[in-house]
Amino acid sequence: MADSLNPKNINELSEEQIINLFAESRHRDHGIGIGDDCSVTDGPNGVKQLVSTDLVIEQVHFRREDISPRALGSKALAVNLSDIAAMGGIPKGFYLSLALPKDLSAHWLTRFRDGLLVLAQRHNISLLGGDTTRSQNDIVISITITGTVKPKHLKLRSMAEPGDVLCVTGSLGDSAAGFKVLSHPDRYSYLSDANRKQLVEHHQEPKPEVAKGKWLAQMEAVHAMIDLSDGLIRDSRHIASQSRCGVDITLDRLPLSAPFKAFHRAQIEQAQDFAAAGGEDYKLLLAIAADDLEEIQKKFKQKFNTPLHQIGTMKKGEPQLRTLRDGAPIKLEEQQFKHFKGS
Repeated sequence: MADSLNPKNINELSEEQIINLFAESRHRDHGIGIGDDCSVTDGPNGVKQLVSTDLVIEQVHFRREDISPRALGSKALAVNLSDIAAMGGIPKGFYLSLALPKDLSAHWLTRFRDGLLVLAQRHNISLLGGDTTRSQNDIVISITITGTVKPKHLKLRSMAEPGDVLCVTGSLGDSAAGFKVLSHPDRYSYLSDANRKQLVEHHQEPKPEVAKGKWLAQMEAVHAMIDLSDGLIRDSRHIASQSRCGVDITLDRLPLSAPFKAFHRAQIEQAQDFAAAGGEDYKLLLAIAADDLEEIQKKFKQKFNTPLHQIGTMKKGEPQLRTLRDGAPIKLEEQQFKHFKGS
C-alpha cells in the first residue's frame, strides 16, 4: 500500500485523513464499506445488512464530572442508532465493549447500564454480546450496532443529484452550545436555567431519529441521507464528495432554537455560523428532488408534527461547498475538530 501522507505524527492529521488511509486499501466487491454511515452487505431474505461502530472515550468525547453515567449510557447507544437512521434502516441489536479504570464504582456502572438499556428497550433492540477489560485511567466505550433495510429504501451519501434540495429534520447548534456551557459555565451565566438545561440536554442526551429516517427512506424522491454528527458543513461536504456534486448552504435558512439564540444573545449571524460548524446535532440531513419537496414537507409535518427545513441546494459541478448569506457567498471560518490534537 502506498503511503500518501507526509505528516509524521497523527496529531497533524484530520479524522477524515486517518479514515481515508484505510479506505484506500479496502476491497470494493463485498458491499459498501468505509465512507457511509454504516457498512452495507447482503443479508437474509433479500434485505441489506447494516453495521456501524463508534468509540466514546473519556477526556476526548466527555468528562466524567460533566455527564451522569445514565446519560452517557444513553448517548453511547444513541450515536449508533443515528447511523442506522441515516441509512433508512431498522436497528436489530448491538454489542458493547468497555475498558474501565479500577477505581470506577459499581454504582456508576449500574447507572450507565440503566441509561443504555432504557434506550435499547425504547427501540426494541437487545444487547447481544461484547467484551470488557481494564484501562489505566479513562473510560472507553465501543458499541457496534446492526440493522436491516430493504434495498429499495437504502439511502446513501452518494445518491444526491444536481438540483436536489438539502433539508434538515430539526434545529442546529444546540449540542455544540451545550458543550460550551459545560466547558465554561461562568462564561454563560446570563442564560436562564431553562435555556441552559435544554442546551446541555441536547449535547448529553441526543434523540436518534430512527422513525424519521425509516419514514423518509420510503420516499422515492429522497435521494441521499446522512446524520449530522460532524456538523452541517463537514457532513454536507461528505454528501457533495460522495455524490460528486456542488452544494450551496443558505445560512439564513438554518433552523435555530430559542435557547440557542439566547446563547448567542440574538446575534443572528454569529449564531448561524456557529450552528453550521458545530457538531453532534444528530439530526438527519437529506437531499430531496425539488419537484417533490413541498409534498414531502407537508406529509412530514403531518406525520411528526415538526417541519422539514430547506437549507440548501445540490449543484452540478465540482464537489465544492459554498455558504451564502443574503444571497451572497461568504467565507465561513470552520474550526475542524481533530481527535488527536489537543485543545
